[in-house]
Amino acid sequence: MPSQANDYLFELPDKAIDDTRPVRVICAGAGFSGVCAAIRLPQRIPNLELVVYEKNADVGGTWFENRYPGVACDIPSAAYQFTFASWSQWTELYSAGHEIQSYLQYVAKKYGAYRFIKTQHQVSGATWDEEAGKWTVLVKDLATGKTITDTCDFFLSATGILNDWHWPEIPGLKDFKGPVVHSADWDDSLDLAGKRIALIGGGSSGIQILPTLQPTAAHIDHYNRSQMWIALGGFAGEEAFKRNPTGGNSKYSAEELAAFQKDPDAYFKYRAYVEAMLNVVHRVTWSDSDLCKMSEKLFRDSMQEKLASKPEVFASMNPSYPPVCRRITPGPGYLEAICAPNVDFISDPIARVTPTGLETKDGKLREVDVVITATGFDTSYLPRYPVVGRNGVSLEQVWAEPHYPEAYVSVWAESMPNYMMFLGPNGAPPSGSTILAIESQADYISQCILKCAREGYRTMAVKHDALKAFSGYIDSYMPRTVYTKPCKSWFKRGKSEGRVVALFPGSANGYRKMLQNPRWEDFVFTSTEDTKVNPFGWMGVTMTRGEMDETDPTPYLRDIDFPPVIVEDEKEVVAAA
Repeated sequence: MPSQANDYLFELPDKAIDDTRPVRVICAGAGFSGVCAAIRLPQRIPNLELVVYEKNADVGGTWFENRYPGVACDIPSAAYQFTFASWSQWTELYSAGHEIQSYLQYVAKKYGAYRFIKTQHQVSGATWDEEAGKWTVLVKDLATGKTITDTCDFFLSATGILNDWHWPEIPGLKDFKGPVVHSADWDDSLDLAGKRIALIGGGSSGIQILPTLQPTAAHIDHYNRSQMWIALGGFAGEEAFKRNPTGGNSKYSAEELAAFQKDPDAYFKYRAYVEAMLNVVHRVTWSDSDLCKMSEKLFRDSMQEKLASKPEVFASMNPSYPPVCRRITPGPGYLEAICAPNVDFISDPIARVTPTGLETKDGKLREVDVVITATGFDTSYLPRYPVVGRNGVSLEQVWAEPHYPEAYVSVWAESMPNYMMFLGPNGAPPSGSTILAIESQADYISQCILKCAREGYRTMAVKHDALKAFSGYIDSYMPRTVYTKPCKSWFKRGKSEGRVVALFPGSANGYRKMLQNPRWEDFVFTSTEDTKVNPFGWMGVTMTRGEMDETDPTPYLRDIDFPPVIVEDEKEVVAAA
């Protein structure tokens, strides 16, 4: 026994050093982020109880919801997939939405994610209970209409960025007698062949819809007031132009797909080649870089050439800001569709919608059969439901103007213990794969939860100074980029000026490297009962579980980290010894 009193003496728990306390985790959303959480968290965290609530009838998120004509990803599919789930049978370089949706379903089934996912259940609120050290989460069962109450130790938000669509505020829109449809809430029963169509909006949705509908529509009035860059080709343009002289989409041949399937290593090399093209262009985001200047000239010359028959469109669209200031859009076939004889490009503001058409502020009325609004999403970053943290702090109030959304390493919000976000503020990488960022966040979140479960911590919350330091880094980094230039962008919550709240200050590779090395000193932890007296109480009897039950007494002999061999000649090594 010790010779003097020690305040750290405690009753040793009969547990192994690698045992973890039970933790319950709730995740809101089952798009790429939620599916990744349902795969990685059970893999990384022992003694885990997980439920993922998804409001839709299946996984997929934006790829489940968006079904408008021409919906596709503008990132090559070889780079728009999980690192651990390469799919070699994408039919096109840039896959259609339904194919990405099918991929997510395939991955979720293959890795057992559906075990944890409850569809048609929508999270409607979350409140932190300080006394219990848990989140109380309200969930609406959309099949029955009933609201249930659930609790968890850790609450994850995986609801996505561009998810909350809304109607544009145009007088008379509800008075139109024909169909009115939003690109994010598409009506699959619509037959648009031979119709007169008003297409409002020139974001990524409108740019994909126009060339899809133009060949069969009687006429399309395309309302677009935005200055915008249309890229020379798609992302990973070198491969796009190699496969298609226009730089647009292309199909993989049956021979290519068969070769990819037969030789996974060959497909892996192809995938790495495509992803490398997305990663090495990060310098295009830096103001006045040679790559930025070169891109501006190439894009402007290409746009002017394609719009030669309608120079007034180029004059309206010609940007006054550098490329990438707002999300650049490849738009294969878009400019060509604008020049088609059955398309009118209209940059005059819409004054009102009448029962039969749209009237612009110059007094001209254009009658149509169908109105399509491709006017985007809520980009405020405010939570879709009330999130109330420590001391009754509302996340919506903390982030609402005149404040702005901010999160430590884009994952942790202040005053929100045990609450973490996928693709939170400044969590989307400006270059590289967003899917890599999501995977990196899943691994980081797993590390945080596992540390608490293993070392006897009840709560984990970011320090105020750490949050402000990361925000300070962002605000020091962004002025060197094109994102702070005056252009209206969802990167800046739909504004021309202001703080960049969407993008990570660096590449996807850089973000991954940062998250691989958590700074635990940036957090405040509170202890469970086992570690309140002595912070080493979590060690138990200081034997591993594999030793105690004799199932794995030599874990260190697996996956040995061998150092590099410097001298290859074994005889020379022996002689030197």
